[in-house]
Amino acid sequence: MEYTFTLKYRLHDHDGDEEALIDQLFEAGCDDALPGIGQSGRLALAFAREAGSATVALESAIADVREAVDNAELVEVLSD
Repeated sequence: MEYTFTLKYRLHDHDGDEEALIDQLFEAGCDDALPGIGQSGRLALAFAREAGSATVALESAIADVREAVDNAELVEVLSD
């Protein structure tokens, strides 16, 4: 089943290279997310993730982001 949700992060010590950040996210498994980087030091990811449950979808997305951006602090989770 597909689950849709948005994760919002605060980026600490971000160097401003958004293209590299998006590449890192894609390589870490976030290819099912639409990134938004409109505000400096912030990142929003709108996911449409296939998983067996909402919990698995959310936990795997958080783990993928953590792998890509270790200095990201999760500040909000929104269910769509």
